[in-house]
Amino acid sequence: MTLYDKGTNETNLMTRLDVICPSAPWENTTTDEDRAWDLCLSLSEEYGYAQVRQNGVIIGDYTDGR
Repeated sequence: MTLYDKGTNETNLMTRLDVICPSAPWENTTTDEDRAWDLCLSLSEEYGYAQVRQNGVIIGDYTDGR
């Protein structure tokens, strides 16, 4: 995904990551990198396990907030 800064018309590449929580699929979302890891940690604390994927590949996960 390519995002454009409306103020400067410069191209900024932002990584979009999928946060997947198998125990609570209604919580699954796609977001930016900063929010993805925080959300993944929170979901793992609440539901036991969550993972972050990029282009369908698991790049990290948390179990029970660890």
